[in-house]
Amino acid sequence: MKRGLRRFSGSALAAFLLWIPASGPALAQQARLSDDQVKERLAFIERALDAGTPRAEAWWYGWLAAYSFGTVAFGASAMSHWTDTKLEGSATVPDHSTSETMLVACLRSAAGIGLMLGGHFAAATASGQLRKLPDITSEERQAKLDRAEKLLRESAEREIEGRSTGVHVYHLFVNVGAAVVTAGAFHRPWTSGLAAFVVCEALSLITIYSQPMRAARDLGNYEAKYLKKGAALPALAERKWSIAVGPGGLAVRYEF
Repeated sequence: MKRGLRRFSGSALAAFLLWIPASGPALAQQARLSDDQVKERLAFIERALDAGTPRAEAWWYGWLAAYSFGTVAFGASAMSHWTDTKLEGSATVPDHSTSETMLVACLRSAAGIGLMLGGHFAAATASGQLRKLPDITSEERQAKLDRAEKLLRESAEREIEGRSTGVHVYHLFVNVGAAVVTAGAFHRPWTSGLAAFVVCEALSLITIYSQPMRAARDLGNYEAKYLKKGAALPALAERKWSIAVGPGGLAVRYEF
């Protein structure tokens, strides 16, 4: 009896091991998307990335240009005012107040450049990258879909990271540093340090909350529709913002 059970178990195990490689391709083929399904999903992602590109480019390149302009302009202003003087009684003494203020603004703008370049804003370039990929054959379309899903996910993750606690802490650290340098290193009144912090923090919040979040929303809708993860999200309200750089300084306009 025991010998019969051992023979049966051995035969069952052998049959199972032989079934795995034989059934693997069949199961994989069953799970594989049809070409029409690939086309539909690919079209969804292409439309989503194309629609999000203009605002993503405006935010990414706009703030990068603004911070770059500020770094150069404030740095040049700090150098040009370094020889300023003022009267104290009957004596003429150096006056570095304007130069010091411009130097703090220059360093703050440079920190903004570092943040923008520290993590590439994928939503600004994802559509262009995807458009370059071939999609003539079904194999090419499948490969393009794989890449499209990856680009959409990278764009969404970068957007979420852009409003994360870590980014807020980075800005807070830089802005507190600007206040400390103003009041401590340059021996200015504490009110000057507070003013520097308030201005820098306001600029930080505008930078963070003007960042688009469309890719994160589109990824959620894609997963809800095709991967059955979560529920579809409502459309985002249309908001418009712009940055203008000119001789008079930097102007930020936000409409909602």
